[in-house]
Amino acid sequence: MSGSAKRGFNRLFLVLMFGWAICWAVLYPLQRQWEGQHEALMQYRRDIKNCDQLVVERPEWDLTKNCYERAMTNWQNTLEFYSFKNFWMFPVVLWRLFVPLIVLPPLAVYGLAALGMWIWRGFNP
Repeated sequence: MSGSAKRGFNRLFLVLMFGWAICWAVLYPLQRQWEGQHEALMQYRRDIKNCDQLVVERPEWDLTKNCYERAMTNWQNTLEFYSFKNFWMFPVVLWRLFVPLIVLPPLAVYGLAALGMWIWRGFNP
């Protein structure tokens, strides 16, 4: 393999590796955040409907007095839980999962491609 083809292969690998890493390090947490925030909004709407119903049917209950405040607090806490910042604040267990997930597949593809090129050249270095 000529030197320029080898450099081109290495550059292609680097571009694909950075794309893979960005996908898992940025886009996946953002997608989890959007899904979590959407679910939190749906739950908030259900809570508000329940509060509206409680105010009409049972205004004398203690539960009714701070129902809207609790719904808002629960919604804000859930939004904070699903924030992008908190995704990477999880314990070491998550890092043990995500670092290999980001690093190992590109390295495996690179190794298989290098092995394939070595075999294609007739086992010559």
